[in-house]
Amino acid sequence: MSASEQHVLNFWRNVEVFDLPQFNKDSYPLIENSPLPWLQGERPAKKNYVWQYTLLFGKLEKKKVIEKIDALLEVKNVQADWEQQVSGDTCLAAILLDAEGRPDERSYVLASYIAGMQALAQNKNCELVSSLLNTVQADFELRYNIPPIPEKITDEDEKPARKGKVVTRELLHHELDYLQKQIRTWNEEPIKIFLLAKEVHKKSKPEVNFLNSFYLDDLNYLCSLDPENYNGSLQEYLNSQNNESQRKDVLADRKYFFDCIHPKNMSAGKWPSSPSYSLYTAQAAAVNNLFSSIEEHGGIKGINGPPGTGKTTLLLDVVAEVIVKRARQMMKLGCDNIFHKKYEKIEKDEGFAGYFHLHKSLLNRYGIVVVSNNNAAVENITKELPSLKKIDSEAFPQAAYFTEQAQNLTENPNWGTLSAALGNAENRKNFRDAFWKSDANKNFIGFHDLLYNVYQNKEDNQSGIHLANFEATKEKLTVLLKDFAVFQQKATAFHDGLVKYQKDVKEKTGLEQEVISLDAQKKVLSEKSTALGQQITERESAIQNLQTNLQLLQNTKPSLFFFQKLFKTSSYQQWNMKVEQYLDQYDQLQSQYKTLRIEQQECETELSIVQNKLQQISKQLDSLKHTIQLYLNKREELHTFYGIEYKNLVDTDFSFLPMSELQKRMPYHSAQIAQLRSKIFLLSIELHQHAIMANAKYVRNNLNLFFEMLSGYTNVQENIVSNLWSTFFLCVPVVSTTLASVSRLFPNKEKDQIGWLLIDEAGQATPQSAAGIIYRSKRCVIVGDPLQVEPVVTIPKNLVYKLMQQEKVDQIWSPVHTSVQQLADRISEKGTYMPLANSDEKIWTGFPLRTHRRCDNPMFDIANKIAYDGQMVKDTEDDTMNKFIGNSTWFHVEDTTLVNKHTLKGEIELLKIKIQELRGEKYQGEIFIISPFALVAGFCEWEFKNDPKISCGTIHRFQGKEADVVFLVLGSDPKSPGARNWASQKPNMLNVALTRAKKRIYVIGNKNLWGQCDFYKDMHNAL
Repeated sequence: MSASEQHVLNFWRNVEVFDLPQFNKDSYPLIENSPLPWLQGERPAKKNYVWQYTLLFGKLEKKKVIEKIDALLEVKNVQADWEQQVSGDTCLAAILLDAEGRPDERSYVLASYIAGMQALAQNKNCELVSSLLNTVQADFELRYNIPPIPEKITDEDEKPARKGKVVTRELLHHELDYLQKQIRTWNEEPIKIFLLAKEVHKKSKPEVNFLNSFYLDDLNYLCSLDPENYNGSLQEYLNSQNNESQRKDVLADRKYFFDCIHPKNMSAGKWPSSPSYSLYTAQAAAVNNLFSSIEEHGGIKGINGPPGTGKTTLLLDVVAEVIVKRARQMMKLGCDNIFHKKYEKIEKDEGFAGYFHLHKSLLNRYGIVVVSNNNAAVENITKELPSLKKIDSEAFPQAAYFTEQAQNLTENPNWGTLSAALGNAENRKNFRDAFWKSDANKNFIGFHDLLYNVYQNKEDNQSGIHLANFEATKEKLTVLLKDFAVFQQKATAFHDGLVKYQKDVKEKTGLEQEVISLDAQKKVLSEKSTALGQQITERESAIQNLQTNLQLLQNTKPSLFFFQKLFKTSSYQQWNMKVEQYLDQYDQLQSQYKTLRIEQQECETELSIVQNKLQQISKQLDSLKHTIQLYLNKREELHTFYGIEYKNLVDTDFSFLPMSELQKRMPYHSAQIAQLRSKIFLLSIELHQHAIMANAKYVRNNLNLFFEMLSGYTNVQENIVSNLWSTFFLCVPVVSTTLASVSRLFPNKEKDQIGWLLIDEAGQATPQSAAGIIYRSKRCVIVGDPLQVEPVVTIPKNLVYKLMQQEKVDQIWSPVHTSVQQLADRISEKGTYMPLANSDEKIWTGFPLRTHRRCDNPMFDIANKIAYDGQMVKDTEDDTMNKFIGNSTWFHVEDTTLVNKHTLKGEIELLKIKIQELRGEKYQGEIFIISPFALVAGFCEWEFKNDPKISCGTIHRFQGKEADVVFLVLGSDPKSPGARNWASQKPNMLNVALTRAKKRIYVIGNKNLWGQCDFYKDMHNAL
């Protein structure tokens, strides 16, 4: 590893230093000379809770802080008003106090951007910020009389909080003086103090790191590591040496595509959706590629998913297969060996707790964490996994996994406790209350009591019953897995046989052509041989006649022949002339006869060769026909026995399909196979349930400690944390969180502690935001689309550029230019090249999903043209039944009356009319109103605030969402081409707006002005 990885991490850390904390709007000003609440005597709190006070110092407009940073950088250009504006307030520092008004050593935090600005003012590298903040911490401990660490405390002990003295007005004045010195170079306004008081559980640990970037702590830790200590996933993520020659373009070379749909890589588990459907070709290929490439050794795989191409559907199958793989491991172990039986004690503030070790083969391998930058995306996956709507309950009525507890998780009907949203403290508390605790009022048995009831009564211990259920389920699952293995073996033999089959068919065709040619030769030679035979027979007959004639001449020699010959009499000469004439004829005939015989022998030899060749070819053809028939028998067996339609078999016809048709197939799918695989998943999850109940004592103890750790009531040593998390993942397979909450949910920084990481909507995430979770994860699946919503970067671009220069890193690592998705795509071996709009360049994307199942036309065609170079394939029928207010169209508005900088009165008036018309057509569904500009979206939101079915916003609000009808209100001052040029510099903005609309899009704006802009002119032509 080169030093460049550390420079990248340093750069990312320095960027996050300047993340401006959001001022807490719930706080209120602490009035000078008013009594401090913690000094007003004991204030009662609700049972098991205590008061906690947060003091916030300073309230500054973020915009003004950024202006100060620009001034330090000597930047003069002002941000255009149509660009994403930084809004809201920030603060300088915060301090957390207990009910008595006392801080401890963890109570204080200074906003890191202050130290960053000090480094900028001194023209120093921002890597000094960590040491500056350490100095601030040391100063705090002195100012607030925090006692030193007791000498007898060891690293193994849980360190008690070191409490300072009660905070008084005098101390607060000192604090204001201290802060004023820190910021005097750029702020002279007086600093005000704000107070936030809230009740917290008496066991909860104080959390004060909210003030700085959620990623700063992780990045500081990673910056301190030697690159050799990175895990494999982070090494891949930070790899700057891309070997482009190793890339395999699955759309350009079908061989790579067909390798990925090889049935030997098909997952045994399938999500129990309708058996009539399965993953389309690219989805199936992507899933197969994941398990064949990173399941064993780990790593990162990018999946490129344009809108409506089934990213979530694909992830459901990944979840199903991981659960099946853990079930297989438990079957190998046996139910009694899942936990070690020794009870391990740990000391707590009050008494002790304990846990049991989970078998090492189940540690850190199977836990699934779904993260996203987008709260909606995280919420979607968490709600969909347990939802009864997400499975085919008619086909799989037996689907159940701790169903009673699942019903308590969300308002909608659920079938299984598959997922937990644990991103923030409120989510963690809500899940704990809904899942773990019983509620007598609802007659609900929580998971804690469900487990305890198994073994509570020693006389009636139910563990044996669950163990027997485990064994019975194991037998059923073993049978189904064998059935699947047999199918997989047969499908593999068929798939592997395709190349040889095609070769055999080609060879057979060639040989059959050769037979035709040889038969023609044989015919010619046979006819020639026959003709020669006739000629030879004629010559033989003629020779015989001559011999007879010669014999007759001998018998009719002239008398006194000797003398006549001697004297050459006329009689002798006449006789002799006849003899010589016969002899000449005889010689000629003999010569002809010999020539014909030679010619006939040559012809016979040739004929014999041809006949031998035909015999050999006949044998070859018999052999080829046999092997071809064997292949066709395999094909027929897959069709007849397993019910796979011919069109879903990867055969010769399949291999020559146009890509537009190939993308819509479901390789090796049939309802029978889908049912088998879904039953394997459901039996696997049932096996989990029996294993958990049979080991109820061990699970309950571990989860007790897990929830105390999760709630912040107990500090747990790092070597125990993974054991507790793996126990939780055994019970609840999937945990979801936002990227911002990762460091608080997983404060333990052990590498590879997460088995499977699924990052959704990764095109929206800044590259540094995923570094910490990637380091914690063995296998990373990065799903998203760089041509939709891009990362939002709030710090000035000029500052990002300066920080890049300080660490000498390339643009590829900059959050201004790159997302998590793009970094994952560039290191993915299998993917495709896609031309960049308005450019000769091409970008490499991860594994391409291309079958679109959301939008009708013209939305699909426009988005496909402007963003995807026509690579997407539509697999929905256009809705021609519903009228709405006509077909999708562009309503031309030529108006100059501005309501604000970008909102035109005429466009809003027409929007209101069109929505009234739509409601007049009895349309009661959701309506999205989208605009490129926040000012237009904000005005629309105010205008329609009383209609709960109308949602307004810029594209950032709608990523991952869809509605039947979308209004795109373009806005922009007719005299301001800069705003329109900004909105049309990339296809992303229009692409997202178009692909939110399932049935109709109605565009409202000036055709003459917008119709000249890149991408919008394509929409103008289409509408």
